Amino acid sequence: MRTPSARMVRITHPAMGLALLFRATCAYAELPSPAHRIELSAPRDFGYVMGEPIRHNIDVQVAQAFELEADFLPQPGSAVSDWLELRQAEWKREDRGGETAYHITLSYQVFKGVRDPEILTVPALPLRFRDGDSRIEVEAPAWNFTLTPLIPPKTPDENVALRGDLPPPTYPTGPHQAALAGFLIGITALLLYASWHLGLPPFRAINLSPFARAERTLRKLGRRSPSIEDYREALRLVHGAINETAGHTVLAGRLDRFLVEHPEFEGLREQLTAFFQVSQRVFFVSSEPQTPSDYSLDRLKQLCQQCRSIERERR
Repeated sequence: MRTPSARMVRITHPAMGLALLFRATCAYAELPSPAHRIELSAPRDFGYVMGEPIRHNIDVQVAQAFELEADFLPQPGSAVSDWLELRQAEWKREDRGGETAYHITLSYQVFKGVRDPEILTVPALPLRFRDGDSRIEVEAPAWNFTLTPLIPPKTPDENVALRGDLPPPTYPTGPHQAALAGFLIGITALLLYASWHLGLPPFRAINLSPFARAERTLRKLGRRSPSIEDYREALRLVHGAINETAGHTVLAGRLDRFLVEHPEFEGLREQLTAFFQVSQRVFFVSSEPQTPSDYSLDRLKQLCQQCRSIERERR
């Protein structure tokens, strides 16, 4: 029977094995008296490769009066060495009776390519605490880890081939394109209908009815004090709308024929008769330089609006 040497230890209990593994990833340091405890832990200390993040958790317990000087912590993005960079730094405080616990989380990233496994060291991290004019400084201990090469060891450089970039993922776009096309067609149809109904471009020239065009021009004439020339222009506009509606020139003597051909205007017989009478007087009888007092421009505009309303109902 062989007697085991003093250097050989057999772990027979699983809990003991886990405890030793956790112990391997933790580090402690000697502290000044106001600091009660400091412990650094990491998920593992082996198997890291270039570019991989390394997460450190630092737990510090100090006298309750001391506060962490957060400004003294390294800032994210700062270089720790020529191959190590700090990517993230966070901390939180927890009061426990007569002491305060600080939980500090640091995330490093390794930027070193190796051809064989190497043991590297994350340097000790100084921490400062303050109580009024009193200050203490403690160090989270240095931490060793193993960096593994990305390529097999002892591989000649000429046998190392860089892998190409992954192609971008492809997604089926057919359903989305069909939905977008349907949406655009619907919006276009609504806009075209609204333009046609309101007489907007591109339908303005073909959609506006004769009295609608006359009314629009009459509104422009009404923006200034009307002269006799403006009044005559207004009469011509209404005459033109009546002629375009009839399809031929309508004179006072042909009003009955117009109303027979377009009975929808029969309700305006009296107003149309008055219009032709004042037009006859302005163009052929009277030479007064002023607009007729018994038939104002507003009354003429009102007649045009009434005719336009009939046009809308007919459409």
